[in-house]
Amino acid sequence: MKEVLEEIETRIKRLEAEIELIEERLKFLDRVGATSKYQILQRRTKTGELYIMFFVIWGFMGLTLLLYLKYKYSEILPFSLTPYIGAMMAFIIIPFLYYFFLSKQSEPENPINYLEKKERMARLALNRFYIPLKEALKHEKLKEIANRLLQGEVADAITELNEGDPKVMAYALYLYLNRDSVRPSEINEVVTLLKNKPLKKLLLTISEEKVSSPHT
Repeated sequence: MKEVLEEIETRIKRLEAEIELIEERLKFLDRVGATSKYQILQRRTKTGELYIMFFVIWGFMGLTLLLYLKYKYSEILPFSLTPYIGAMMAFIIIPFLYYFFLSKQSEPENPINYLEKKERMARLALNRFYIPLKEALKHEKLKEIANRLLQGEVADAITELNEGDPKVMAYALYLYLNRDSVRPSEINEVVTLLKNKPLKKLLLTISEEKVSSPHT
């Protein structure tokens, strides 16, 4: 159990260091004015999208009017409306295609948002998984931690930070809770699937106990 707790403590310190590093990066970006620049860029992007939508709506209204005139007054109009209808359709289609294809593909990732998301995920993993896991191991209260791994935010944070598969991790904790009734083969199977080192060490302690006590 000592090795398991040490591994968890290592994970806790790593996440704390990662959070501290992200905070320093965010402070630096704010200090050099990058935060406000990205906010301005985001506002410009949103404004551009609004303009595109306005042109599409305006073009659609114009196209509707031209079609109405064509089919209602085509016999008395001295010129053909077909070229104007074609031009209006192009006026609608081009910005539409730009918005849904070109702008989305070339849109750069905002580093501020990325860092803030990463910090939030690290805090979730730290405060809602590793620290409670450490305390739960000391008091044999792991069921709540296992259930928490199956919830949205914590599961997302664990996945985002590459800490392992939340479902496999939860199953590992359930196995540990029922270690007296599980088969060694079942434990070994889950160990091979586990990528989370603290929980892998935790299951290995059961496996070692069962090997040293074959009558159980």
